Amino acid sequence: MSDDLVLRETRGPILLATLNRPTKGNALNRPILAELDQVIHGIELGFGTADAPRVLVITGSGSKAFCAGADVTELNGIGEHRAREQMRYGQLLFDRLEALPVPVIAAINGFALGGGLELAMACDIRVAAATARLGQAEINLANLPGWGGTQRLPRLVGRGIANEMIFGGETITAARAHETGLVNRVADDAVAAALEMASLYATKDPTAIRGAKRAIGIGLQPGLTEGLIAEADAVATSCATEAQQAAVAAFLTRGKSQ
Repeated sequence: MSDDLVLRETRGPILLATLNRPTKGNALNRPILAELDQVIHGIELGFGTADAPRVLVITGSGSKAFCAGADVTELNGIGEHRAREQMRYGQLLFDRLEALPVPVIAAINGFALGGGLELAMACDIRVAAATARLGQAEINLANLPGWGGTQRLPRLVGRGIANEMIFGGETITAARAHETGLVNRVADDAVAAALEMASLYATKDPTAIRGAKRAIGIGLQPGLTEGLIAEADAVATSCATEAQQAAVAAFLTRGKSQ
């Protein structure tokens, strides 16, 4: 298996980026986020050149998970200051992903939980395998979404459904996610369906695509920056509580015993 934490495969005008920590559910730690940052930076720099990707597809390695969320080991014993810094790092990275001048498609081939769902929501289009399950499970660790979940989820599914998902911490099926508008399509093979969509988008004028993305983003932007800062502050406060520290410790203990 490759040592790369994000595998990159060029398919003509399409770049397929695969999160590559399958034994950890493709969980997002600092090293894998740094490699995702490199992918984003490359597209930012290369846009408009002859061999630049016209569409980015993101998926997860293996059949079990797209991304199981943030790596909980990095939350163990984290203090308020470090928590706020970590939340802002992820938020700003996902903001840059959302602002890329090319279409970005999440091929959700398995579980998309917590930070994994937040990553998918920062993409323009979400395609889920029929067996995928999605959720914001942070409340089960006495915390809340910190990489944009409190901001993007209500924008996609409405406040009521977002409240249910965030307050309850339960997962929903791909079919239910499609009903709510959280995912655009459900397919037997999420990656194949995403690549098919990407092939269509890659034939369109890149300047027009960039303009459309920017216009749509500006229309939905009011309040997002302030909301993200409030989200990071709330996560940081939760990370300083005994309840959160105990919940994380219990989660990690359960993982070692399995």
